[in-house]
Amino acid sequence: MGGPHLRYMIASVLVISLAANFCMLIRTQNFYDVAVFQNDQERIRWEARQMVSKIIEGFDILSLESAKALIFDSLLTCMFDHLKSSEQGAAYRGIFQANNFSLLSNIDSETLQTLNARLEKEVHVKGSVIAFLSQPILDTYVASYTHNPRNACAAGATEVLVVVPSAPGNFENRVKVRKGGRGEYVGNPENKARLLFFVGNPANNQSVQAKLDEESKQYGDIVQENFDDVYKNIRLKAMSMLRWAITFCARAKYVIRTDDDVRVDMTTLVSVLRRKRELYENFIVGDRKDNWEAVRNNNSKYYLSPEDYPSPTLPPFALGGLLGYPMSSVSLLYQAALRTRPIWLDDVFITGICAPKVNVPLLRDKDFVFKHRAW
Repeated sequence: MGGPHLRYMIASVLVISLAANFCMLIRTQNFYDVAVFQNDQERIRWEARQMVSKIIEGFDILSLESAKALIFDSLLTCMFDHLKSSEQGAAYRGIFQANNFSLLSNIDSETLQTLNARLEKEVHVKGSVIAFLSQPILDTYVASYTHNPRNACAAGATEVLVVVPSAPGNFENRVKVRKGGRGEYVGNPENKARLLFFVGNPANNQSVQAKLDEESKQYGDIVQENFDDVYKNIRLKAMSMLRWAITFCARAKYVIRTDDDVRVDMTTLVSVLRRKRELYENFIVGDRKDNWEAVRNNNSKYYLSPEDYPSPTLPPFALGGLLGYPMSSVSLLYQAALRTRPIWLDDVFITGICAPKVNVPLLRDKDFVFKHRAW
């Protein structure tokens, strides 16, 4: 995964994202007040993506100075090009030369310096992400499945994939999830949603496995990966959900992870994800926690040894009981996790340690605050 083709693909995607963000930044400048694109963010983003997609093959990620000028000039051109034949743009026609003009010289120095500083910062961040993802994979675990409904997302377009980590013996919880808000939301074809439960292998319990086999046959929504389903393996289950999503449901727009004992309002959660997506290309949204101390009491369920995690303070992270992200972030988080020394606390590992390595921001939202419930 660390070859030149992967690096080039990642560079292309990141630069397209960068260009779209710059159109939004430039849009706030005074000279943009006369443009007909005002109050039309979707068209701006579309034009930026179209423009950069045309120039991306010639983009040299190692030549930052030439790339900087190219993106500046192309972005400004994409915004003003429609003014050539517009009555509103009559005052600006003098700056256009047929097939040979540059708008860089028509921007005031303060604005250009602001754009320059922002671009340099963004290019540095994107370059750091590319460099990190070019590192060798540390996690060589190979997944195998007892049950895998690999075609769950193949029936049609999927907007939301709901993944539910569950213990093998939590049969009643899974029934309540299917009959509750998540099941109702997924059951409405207009919502274009899928629901799957993720379990591991029950420890030497053939009766539980037999019931799981029947449950999988009846509902077709059980993903059982072949690892021991014990609490200290929750990171393996978290990785299983990320891996399955990008492998078998990669065209879904969003992934919502929710425990099987958490009640949620799916319509509200999806609305939050859609709103966040208008502002961020990548993100994690959840119940963010800051400045939590690592538990050093080895009798605690959440014990984290100094050898595994030397710092006394955990990084900002989001509790794993309810999380949401776009599929692009799922892919970045999974790739980061493959290249990062793990700790067993999955939410701290993925949302707190891996996310910053691939520049995925962690967002707090009140609608993603949850409580575990005794059904």
